[in-house]
Amino acid sequence: MFDTAILQPWHIGAMLGMFIGTYAVLHTIIARKPVSWRVHATGKPIYYAGWILALLIAVPSIFVLNNTNLAIGLSGAVALIICIGRLDEEKKLSAGRQLFWQMILATWAVWWGWNVLHITNPFAQGVIIFPAIVGSIAAFIWFLILMNAMNFLDGTDGLATLVALIACIAMAGVSLLPATQDTTTLLLALIALGALGAFFIWNAPSARVYLGTSGSWFLGIMLGMIAIIGGGKMATVLIVLALPLIDALFVIIHRVASEKKPWL
Repeated sequence: MFDTAILQPWHIGAMLGMFIGTYAVLHTIIARKPVSWRVHATGKPIYYAGWILALLIAVPSIFVLNNTNLAIGLSGAVALIICIGRLDEEKKLSAGRQLFWQMILATWAVWWGWNVLHITNPFAQGVIIFPAIVGSIAAFIWFLILMNAMNFLDGTDGLATLVALIACIAMAGVSLLPATQDTTTLLLALIALGALGAFFIWNAPSARVYLGTSGSWFLGIMLGMIAIIGGGKMATVLIVLALPLIDALFVIIHRVASEKKPWL
């Protein structure tokens, strides 16, 4: 079923290196107990460390990309996510302001080339190629959906991290299919997989670190980028996120029907 011709030993080494490095960084953070990173709503020492995860995944991923524009799009998005995410974790931005910054993030990514150029045809063989404007709009909506989906999931210890782990495993598997053979997607998924595996150890119940706004937004936009860079893995991510997305949709419908604000 899988063709592992593109899978090299150093790919596995990169994943293990990310796991060890991320675990070591989080262990050091918890040992030092930084008060400024603490989640003040709880009585136990839990820390917002999602921005650390974002940095650890983004830095090697930038070097994996063989496109300067895409690298600028990723690095700029990560920088903005960390700034706005940390601000929200400390000051609690309104839902409207959060959506505004999410739209800025999605626009930045699309401007620098993160577009949906084509998708696999669900009704026949081959792919469906999008015009440039349609691909840009599709990518913009795609990033908004995934950032909010991961943000909605980040309410239970380990849940968002585990879902992102499953998505990375699925995309790595798809990249090894004989019809795909996508080295870039494989390596990006393995880098994220290694870091998420280490983060999950500290984020699983009872959590010692949280993703926070910066971590959940980053996972959303990073999964979106990995899915579209190879051109046909959006359906894979949607399948993994199907249940959370449907759950979020029902919550929104219920809140609207109850005359409550759906974003609170």
